[in-house]
Amino acid sequence: MGNVLSVSECIKAGYSSIVIQTAEESRAITECLKAGDECNKKIFLWSCTNGLEEIFSTNTENGDENMDERGEFISKAENSDLTDPQFALEEIRTINNENGDYIICFLDFQHYINNPQVLRAAKDGFSYATENGVCIVFISNKFEIPSDWEDAVVSIELRLPNKQELKQDLSEMVDLYKEQLKVKDVNQLDELVNKAAEIALGLTISQAENAFATSFSKKETIDLHIISEVKAQIICKDGLLEFWDNEKNVEVGGMLTFKDYTQKRLLAFSDEAKKYGLPNPKGVLLVGIPGCGKSLAAKALAQNWNVPLIKCDLGKLFGSYVGDTEANTRKALKTAEAMAPCVLWIDEIEKGLAGAGSGGKNDSGVSSRMFASILTWMQEKEAPVYVIATANSIMALPQELLRKGRFDEIFFVDLPNEEERKEIINIQLKKKSRKPENFNIDSISKKCEKFTGAEIEEAVVSAMFNAYSDNGREIKNTDIISAMESIKPAAEGIMEETVKNLQNWAKEQGVKNANSLENKKEITTTAKKKGLGRQIYTKSEGGNA
Repeated sequence: MGNVLSVSECIKAGYSSIVIQTAEESRAITECLKAGDECNKKIFLWSCTNGLEEIFSTNTENGDENMDERGEFISKAENSDLTDPQFALEEIRTINNENGDYIICFLDFQHYINNPQVLRAAKDGFSYATENGVCIVFISNKFEIPSDWEDAVVSIELRLPNKQELKQDLSEMVDLYKEQLKVKDVNQLDELVNKAAEIALGLTISQAENAFATSFSKKETIDLHIISEVKAQIICKDGLLEFWDNEKNVEVGGMLTFKDYTQKRLLAFSDEAKKYGLPNPKGVLLVGIPGCGKSLAAKALAQNWNVPLIKCDLGKLFGSYVGDTEANTRKALKTAEAMAPCVLWIDEIEKGLAGAGSGGKNDSGVSSRMFASILTWMQEKEAPVYVIATANSIMALPQELLRKGRFDEIFFVDLPNEEERKEIINIQLKKKSRKPENFNIDSISKKCEKFTGAEIEEAVVSAMFNAYSDNGREIKNTDIISAMESIKPAAEGIMEETVKNLQNWAKEQGVKNANSLENKKEITTTAKKKGLGRQIYTKSEGGNA
């Protein structure tokens, strides 16, 4: 996503017409006020209700000279009834301007861009602005720049607030609510403010304030769980990303090579790692058979790294109108960066990028542009966002994605071998509140050769249903074996050819096998010697390998 330009930087660079795309109108106006202070420009604001108004910053060095006694909104320009955007654009050339330059901000201007007179007045305004040191700023949540404006206008997006900004905002709210808060200890409050600000990363200031206020009203304290829940609701609201709760414990059976690889990168985002000279790891691509635990691995990694997990379904980024898909992609990636450090899970990446392989013939180039945006971001991102992309089919993926440098490593997730099947069976029995020692795990494991982890779970559940229907008796070893005998694994049926093709591809390309048990002792002891943090994947929710 690169660096986000500020209004001041755009003005200093010589841009006279700026579009700020943001839902935080007040914050955008504040940025314009800051730019006015830095560049010594007056600020005028236009809206369809108030016409043109001059506004002043409450934070300028000479603010006392510019503010009225309230320190708020101040004097109105002449003809403040100029609620017509065409007349307002024409009026900017007649504003009493002693300093020779100013900034004029237009709100909700997107509703008028289909009017030819308004468009003409805007183009004339751009010419005047360029020649006279004036800057015209359009502030809108969604603004589709007309084609004949493209050479005259630069579009910027407000960056999301960082942790320090969120801490400051929450601290100010705590001061306002301190009489109602149950927590009075200063040190405890400081710790809660720090953790809450970290959780709120990825939200706008107004969204974060709503989350904090909800916590105050419901619990009369800074409740981290409530803030996390509100955040999840906000992120999921537009459907672009999903926020996954890390509270449920997750255990993955098998995938020892993958576990060792990610264990060694546990501290890669630390300050010590940067001093050592290590770059931020980009991420991994997991390719393999459906039901073998690729998705579960993403959840487990985020949980054991103790960072947020954000799921991105590329199919949900496609929009109905021109430019929507690109805008959605930028927004999703920007949100992920704001939440860093985090794990970004791109699920079934091949479905979202399938059209890119056709060179844009199938969808007017939308997939190709999305693909290019994602590749560029993965190559250039500086924020500690670890990408785990999962794919069921390698054939549908653009070849550019498989080149070195896109991902740090590509892993093939194969069918679990016998040792891994035993581990998965143990996990599933524990998950169902059964003691594995009461079962013959060896005999069960031999019966489920070529089963995926998901199919093993299905067999255990089916066995429990059968036992329960038999007067609610306890499940037996024979129940599980019988259930497995009734299931034909996909690897021997509808997916037999797909499985063989994936296995052959992995061998031919020399792709690392995530399931490999070679050098098991060495891998286990190395991770412990390195002291790279707590052991990964030791908890339990699901057991698909």
